[in-house]
Amino acid sequence: MQVKSLVVGLCAAYLAAGAVSAAECSLSPEAQAGKAVSNKCKSCHVFEADKPSRPTVAPNLHDVYESLPASRKDFPKYSEGMLGAAAKKAIWTDSALFDYLGDPKAYLVKVNGADVKHAMYFQLKDEQMRHDVIAFLKAIKGHPECN
Repeated sequence: MQVKSLVVGLCAAYLAAGAVSAAECSLSPEAQAGKAVSNKCKSCHVFEADKPSRPTVAPNLHDVYESLPASRKDFPKYSEGMLGAAAKKAIWTDSALFDYLGDPKAYLVKVNGADVKHAMYFQLKDEQMRHDVIAFLKAIKGHPECN
């Protein structure tokens, strides 16, 4: 009986010390770089699976990769451009995200076929940084442990 108590106690101490985690997020170097670049976006966006969108500012982007634009139900203020892109069944693929991050207005005009109102003015001109952010978004998609 004492051995069993000792084993249970050691296992509990081991887990409490953080030596083993139930779920661990492992990011490639490119995704890690993208996570760092995404800090530029955090004044408006959230990238944490367990957090809601910022309803007056911007949607949570944790699971945006391969989704439709304007698909977060907890964000009520999508722009005309985003709603139009969703209506046209645009998907946030590598190519779409690359173009959007580089020039949101140009991307939304191309997808919508006309000049539309939009709310994203930040442009990430550096191509490698855009690739890194996309790698980060791909890596965290469907992985709530990756925030």
